[in-house]
Amino acid sequence: MTHSSQVSNSSSVLVKAFLQATRPRTFPLAIASIVCGSSLGLSQLVTYDSIGWHNWLVLILTFWVALALQILSNLANDYGDGVKGTDDLRDASSPQRMLAGGQLQPEQFKKIIIGWAALTFFSGVLLIALGFDNLSDFLLFLAFGIIAILAAMAYTMGKRPYGYRAMGEVAVLLFFGWLAVLGSAYLQTQQFNIAHLIVATGCGGLAACVLFVNNMRDIYSDKQAGKITLAVLLGDSRMQSAYGLLFMASYLCYLLYAINFNWYTLSVLLVYPLAYKHIHTIHRIRLKNLSDNNQTMRVDTVLIGKQLKAIVMITLIINLLFALGMIMSHLI
Repeated sequence: MTHSSQVSNSSSVLVKAFLQATRPRTFPLAIASIVCGSSLGLSQLVTYDSIGWHNWLVLILTFWVALALQILSNLANDYGDGVKGTDDLRDASSPQRMLAGGQLQPEQFKKIIIGWAALTFFSGVLLIALGFDNLSDFLLFLAFGIIAILAAMAYTMGKRPYGYRAMGEVAVLLFFGWLAVLGSAYLQTQQFNIAHLIVATGCGGLAACVLFVNNMRDIYSDKQAGKITLAVLLGDSRMQSAYGLLFMASYLCYLLYAINFNWYTLSVLLVYPLAYKHIHTIHRIRLKNLSDNNQTMRVDTVLIGKQLKAIVMITLIINLLFALGMIMSHLI
């Protein structure tokens, strides 16, 4: 094999490893938040006919920045859990990690993360420069963007990662809910509507549900590694009930907004059968025997892991239906 062929193969492996580390299955989360927030913002304009190229460009860039932040968080998570040895304890129900699996080396991976963080930062600067024409809004959102980048990296990276202290769901609520939804709405209108906080809380809560299911699946390996997640904190007997409450509270936020501000957004009720099946499945997952001496009983994490894809899609569908309702309220 020639040197050029070896370089080409090496680059191909690196690109493939990078794409896997970005975890494309989580991309709908970033999309859902921006769909929700942008529909709220664009609905505040006088008519949809008044939406110009500037609004569409801001919308496209908002999607890109949200996706870039999601990818940064996924890369940092892979790296942080990898260097701490947490991924070495994962079972077959967990996705393959690039660092723990040896596809990427720590220093190599760290450079990729730093480079991606820089790309995300400059994309964010471009977005807020395009979205605002006053210095105060520019500086405020620049600060928000820097905080979001640092938070994405600090989830599992560093000496005191907050993801190891049961704060992951709280961070997701803040960044995928309040910041993403309210921020994307504000980018379109330069106005803040207190009613939007209801939907933003619901959207962030659903995103937190995704992380919760992920952590329920990894509860035993996380416990062994000393990673304290909300699932580990609650334990086998309470985490499924807590998850059901979190999901229902998040879903009710959309219904509360619909009843009080826009009846057309009751379109989110169309997802109810799918949501009910998901919650029912989570609660039907029983303890199973995983020990050789038939004494240790554990929640079947493989079955919980299968519900991860379901909650990601439910989150996306709810927000798409909500956006559809917002559109219908202007067209009908």
